[in-house]
Formats: sequence, C-alpha cells, structure tokens
Amino acid sequence: MTDQDTTDSVVITERVAASPEAVFDFLVDPDKLVRWLGSSVDIEPEPGGKFLVSIGDNVATGSYVRVDPPKQVVFTWGWEDSADVPPGSSTVTISLTPDDDHTIVELRHAGLPRGGDDEHHKGWTFILPRLAAVVDGRDPGPELPHAD
Repeated sequence: MTDQDTTDSVVITERVAASPEAVFDFLVDPDKLVRWLGSSVDIEPEPGGKFLVSIGDNVATGSYVRVDPPKQVVFTWGWEDSADVPPGSSTVTISLTPDDDHTIVELRHAGLPRGGDDEHHKGWTFILPRLAAVVDGRDPGPELPHAD
C-alpha cells in the first residue's frame, strides 16, 4: 500500500491583491501570521524551525521544511492530542504565484489520513480568505471557533 492509498490532500487557492513579496511577509512574520491564522503563534521560519499555532481550542505543531522567499513556505502540521493527525504528521505547502498586480496563493495540505481531508478542507476554506483580508488591510472577522 502506498501513501496515496492511505492519505488525502486538500488544495485551496485564493487570489490576493498584493505582490508575492507582500504576501510572503504574512507567512513568516509572527505578528502578521497571527492576524489571519490563529490566536497565537510561535514560529522559527527556517528549515527545521518550529511551527506552532493555536486555532480555536486546538494547537497545531510541526516544523518548517522549506522557506523560499517570495515563492513558497513548507511546514509539517499536526494537532496536539490527536491520534488521527498527530504533530508533524502532514505537510502544508503554500505557494505564491504572481498574477498581474495580484498573487495566487495555493495551499496544499498533504498526508492527511483518509477521510481527514473534510475537516481540514472546511478549516482552510475558512482561514485562507482571512489572509487575503489582512493583506488588503481589512478585518478578517472572527477566528475559526473549532478545528479538528
């Protein structure tokens, strides 16, 4: 059995009204990241550096795999106290592609257990537009109340 037989992926895209350089800052600067992703973050955005974010009542942890300004950030992801998606067990890749005076943000969350993509799809579909809002200087609204 291969990983493809036992895992699912989530892919979400969002068009953001800013350059890839401007958007990239919101992926690696803790003061900017916390404005759209969760209620608190503790990050070291370099390969091997820690990635920790509180979202609702849950804490996601992992480590950075790749930081390639202004094109891509890759980090591992998993929920504390989760047997289904434990810390560092899946991988999130955020890629930035210029599109005129905008940026296409593609978020790919891979390595989720079969069926685990539903809740993560709901979560990322809620969260990624928050990135577009804060980059544009708008209020992103309330934090995701509950994530699994």
